[in-house]
Amino acid sequence: MEIKINNEAVSPVVGVMMMLVVTIIIAAVVSAFAGSSVGSQQVAPQATIQGTFSIGSGMEIIHMGGDALATNDLVFTVRNSPVFGTNLEQVTAQIIDKKLIIDSRERPLDTGDGSTSVTSFKAGDTLYINSSSIRCDLLQPIVVPDDYADYLETDRFSYNNSGNYQEKWKLCFKNNENIGNTFYLDVSDKSGNLICRSKVTITA
Repeated sequence: MEIKINNEAVSPVVGVMMMLVVTIIIAAVVSAFAGSSVGSQQVAPQATIQGTFSIGSGMEIIHMGGDALATNDLVFTVRNSPVFGTNLEQVTAQIIDKKLIIDSRERPLDTGDGSTSVTSFKAGDTLYINSSSIRCDLLQPIVVPDDYADYLETDRFSYNNSGNYQEKWKLCFKNNENIGNTFYLDVSDKSGNLICRSKVTITA
């Protein structure tokens, strides 16, 4: 008696099994890669930070609560809000020079060579920028008016000039005409992760 073996169904079954094996291997590789990527990403700290700005007294940056922050990793940025005009947030973004920022013991966040003895900024702490350091040419050099030195020498408090000169002066926080206006204070880490954005009102 001759037994006939049907091999026609073997090839499709083997093909399906091979596809399943390949799919499982690819899924395992992708999962391992994704897991390692997530594990290596740094999670930005969480904190609530508020700012105050007085033309006469200076600026304060107050840590209201949340994670303690390493000052060496912090980036402070100010930018004009829409009350100054449209589409200004990006073009007026200015990183604050940390040599201008001091703690309650008047120690700067940057001594000039990148080092500091103020290593942390934690809940309850306040950082300061003195009134002499919130001048437009120091705090906002990106929008400083042309010939700003003339303003300092003649002690003028407003400009009647037309054109770019006047437009730049209108963007300066330390300008009595801007009392009541607001600007943004962004605190982020060096990787660009935003920790907190605060809307600051300009006062006398």
